[in-house]
Amino acid sequence: MKMLLKKLSFSISIFLLIQTSIAQNEIDALRFSETDWHGSARFMGAGRAFSAVGAEFSALNLNPASIGLYKKSEVSFTPMTISAYKNISCYNGTEISTQTPRFNLSSVGIVLALPGISSSLWKKFQIGFGYNRINNYNTVFSIEGRNAGSTIGSAYAKKAEGLDIRDINDISIWNDEMYYAYEYWLISPETGKFTEYEGTYRGKDFRHSSTVKRAGGNDEMVFSFGTNYDDKLFLGVTLGIPIFNFTENRTFEEVNDNGKTSYNFQYITFEDKLNVRSTGINLKLGVIYQPANFLRVGFAFHTPTYYGNVKDYLEREINYRKWEKDTLNNLEYFKNRVKYVNNFNYSLTTPLRAMVNMAFFIAKQAFISAEYEITDYSMANMYSVDYSFREENKTVQQMYGVCHTARIGAEMNVSPVFAIRAGYNYTSSPFKNKINDGSKHYASTGFGFRTKHFYGDFAYAFAISKEKYWMYDAQFVNAVNNQFLTHRIIMSLGVRF
Repeated sequence: MKMLLKKLSFSISIFLLIQTSIAQNEIDALRFSETDWHGSARFMGAGRAFSAVGAEFSALNLNPASIGLYKKSEVSFTPMTISAYKNISCYNGTEISTQTPRFNLSSVGIVLALPGISSSLWKKFQIGFGYNRINNYNTVFSIEGRNAGSTIGSAYAKKAEGLDIRDINDISIWNDEMYYAYEYWLISPETGKFTEYEGTYRGKDFRHSSTVKRAGGNDEMVFSFGTNYDDKLFLGVTLGIPIFNFTENRTFEEVNDNGKTSYNFQYITFEDKLNVRSTGINLKLGVIYQPANFLRVGFAFHTPTYYGNVKDYLEREINYRKWEKDTLNNLEYFKNRVKYVNNFNYSLTTPLRAMVNMAFFIAKQAFISAEYEITDYSMANMYSVDYSFREENKTVQQMYGVCHTARIGAEMNVSPVFAIRAGYNYTSSPFKNKINDGSKHYASTGFGFRTKHFYGDFAYAFAISKEKYWMYDAQFVNAVNNQFLTHRIIMSLGVRF
């Protein structure tokens, strides 16, 4: 029984060797808590700062009170969002650039403006429903370079600490992955010791390479209700049902490319296929007040999102290969493949979110808007009836902190039917103590045509962010410095009635 518990504990920990691709940890807590608001071309072109301006369907995810500004019913549709990703990864002085295009729908919705209460100051009631994309996971990046003496064997050695070498060397009672790590000389016991290990080839010059392909998004269904009191006070509430689907296909390779006779070890490769999906629920409350014709101010509060059943599926294949001499003293290679499947369900609660909004209007011909949003990502929490997540939640509290986002936007009517727009966003890093970057910059511009019953909008948006990425345990490998660049073109259509 004791050996069974040891094997179970080790099987869980071995999946964390390559932490950046494994789910059910602090990385997921941040990934599925973050937002990167998408929506219509007008919304995106004016810097996503539309909460206090109102009468814009994509703003219902931010400040529900913006629905109270609708005077007419409207159907909006964003059938085209084309994204071009250019990502640059630098590992130990070697820089690799990757580019890929993607296409997705980012918004569709309908708002019904209903008559208010006669002989009262409640002038309108509004009902809206549809969806907006609130985060996009699509990206691809590649890594290649010399290992600077780092070897994944050191990460294996750390996980094997305290385990008896006689048990590890008996595949009938132990984990296949660790058995082959020992059999293929990735780890070796320290001299005269049976429970302490080292990476056999630490300090040796090997080649590392990796490719990470991520796809999917978080699309939030919204059901909103709002009202307008005397064209001064606007109230709104949105029930949000976010649905995320995240996939990551990742390869990692450590290769001895110094010749057949230099070492027994030839290579180890990982191929991971990860899929995580869930449906959640949250509530958003908002208010906008217009003290003067040229000014509106607003406030919104988002409850935590509760994902009650996060379905996590990981398939991992590992290939080991080494050189040995056969009985005729010829060099031959020996290869083994190990395959695992990890299927696990858990729950996730994301942090609450709050924001303030302001908009200035200039002679009904233009506006300038600004927003501030705050979130404390250390409040994210993971749990399951089968596993406590105690260490993961502790790491969340240690790694993440308060994140600030500022958005500004502007629109000017050049003619009665033509308008131009521009905007800028900055999001601070969610990481504490500068252990990673994670800050984001966003700039946009756009234009639109609007008639009494029909409108069409176009926007271009550019986003840039940076992050450090570790191919395996950060204690043993240098960080990869990633820079993510995104160019996005958006087109929206709408009808008013």
